Amino acid sequence: MSWNWLGWLSWICSILFFCYVIHYIRVHQLMLIAKTKKIIESKLIVRYVVLLIISLVWLGGMLYLTFFRPVDINNHQETTMSITYRPLQMGNKSDDFYYVLATRSKSGKHPIVSYTYWAGNDKYTTNSRFGSVSDGSRIINLSASALPWDKKQLAKEDAKTGHAFAAVMNVKYKNTVMNGLGLKANRNAATYTLLRVPSADMVSER
Repeated sequence: MSWNWLGWLSWICSILFFCYVIHYIRVHQLMLIAKTKKIIESKLIVRYVVLLIISLVWLGGMLYLTFFRPVDINNHQETTMSITYRPLQMGNKSDDFYYVLATRSKSGKHPIVSYTYWAGNDKYTTNSRFGSVSDGSRIINLSASALPWDKKQLAKEDAKTGHAFAAVMNVKYKNTVMNGLGLKANRNAATYTLLRVPSADMVSER
């Protein structure tokens, strides 16, 4: 059973508690005005502030765990990692043979490159945010060097496929209480594709 139920329960309770605090403040302020004709009473103000702090900290904590908590792929207590290797199939366009088709976007301040490749008769697509092309003497290029690749296995795939393969790294959140609070248990955390080609000539651009 996934711990995500705990995250949903915590989200619902935090929102309900925040609504309760707003209702509590409103009701007590109306009662204060009706009974004493005063707008402010020090004891009530302290109580309001404490309740608001608790509710906002609770909501803020849920926002952080769900949307802003960074992924530590090297923390094996939180995540699991698997790498899939796919030999690339050669394609052709106007008598030009290639392994990867790169398409540059023409919009935005930071254009994204889309990479399309074929492996096992299936078509795959990734982009420069979640993948890169390695065409030099080093199998792992600079963009992908920070990730925990299995270098020995990469070298075997490189030799076996003639420097033409895709290594797809998948990182998945484990089913833990902390991940469940962030609604991330058993869900995909990150995917990165390293496309290895023999040379830059084997990447067709359009």
